[in-house]
Amino acid sequence: MELRHLKAFVVAAQLQHFSQAAEQLGIAQPALSQLIRSLEKELGLSLFRRENRGVVLTAAGMAFVPHAQQSIASSELAIAAARRARRGEVGEISIGYHSALFEHNLPQLLRHYFTTFPDIKVSLVDAGIRAQFEMLLEHKIDLAFARVFKDHLPDRLRTHHFSQSRLVLLIPDNNPLATRFKGDLTILRGEKFVFLQDPTGIGLTSHTLQACRLNQLHPDNIFYVPSLMSIPGLVAAGIGVSIVPEPLARLTMPGVHLFALDMPEMVSELSLISRIDERSSAVLHFIEQAQAWG
Repeated sequence: MELRHLKAFVVAAQLQHFSQAAEQLGIAQPALSQLIRSLEKELGLSLFRRENRGVVLTAAGMAFVPHAQQSIASSELAIAAARRARRGEVGEISIGYHSALFEHNLPQLLRHYFTTFPDIKVSLVDAGIRAQFEMLLEHKIDLAFARVFKDHLPDRLRTHHFSQSRLVLLIPDNNPLATRFKGDLTILRGEKFVFLQDPTGIGLTSHTLQACRLNQLHPDNIFYVPSLMSIPGLVAAGIGVSIVPEPLARLTMPGVHLFALDMPEMVSELSLISRIDERSSAVLHFIEQAQAWG
């Protein structure tokens, strides 16, 4: 019993007229009649009784209608599910992040994804850059969001641009530089800096230090912390100054002055990291959505 036989039967049953049913289905009436005859032969019973102006259902036909409709609906659901899976809209994805959720685009992307594609189960893993690399290579996570130098990625990983933020300077308000800073970073020589502890040459701090050196600033008195979130509070406590991505400024508090840095290199790029040989439809679909959103 084929789906086309059931569809022909249901439409004919609804219209009680073979010519009208054939027209609605976009086929010739003889073809429709042949479909119905084949179905009746397979079932071993008559589904219709002819009348002057059309056809009416037999008792067997009336009993068969709801089951035929259910079979069609189930088939359509199965087809739709298969197509969603092919498009990557069904499955599971595990995503690593650390401080990336400060970027306003990322929470918005995740909320959009959770809402639009409910058949994909997304789990989030908070981990540092080095741990994200290891978990990606070991297939413990599927994707990662991080601020990273592309040239320092392991060979089997690649980056996709997601978003970019300006870097901003945070100074305690009791530091004399809070009233004297006019954009020249060299005035910060000798200051103590508070930076995120991340692998040398890979993450945000390495990028920030390189940008500082391009502007004739070479921080050497650095207090490293494991969490980016703690930096505004430490600056407010007078521990030192810091340069952080602008979205982190949402965590600023009394006691901190914020200064925009207009140098072109004072930016921080958030990348989506994946395996080069990724084949999962769900993962590739997320990458496509993320690039459009970012």
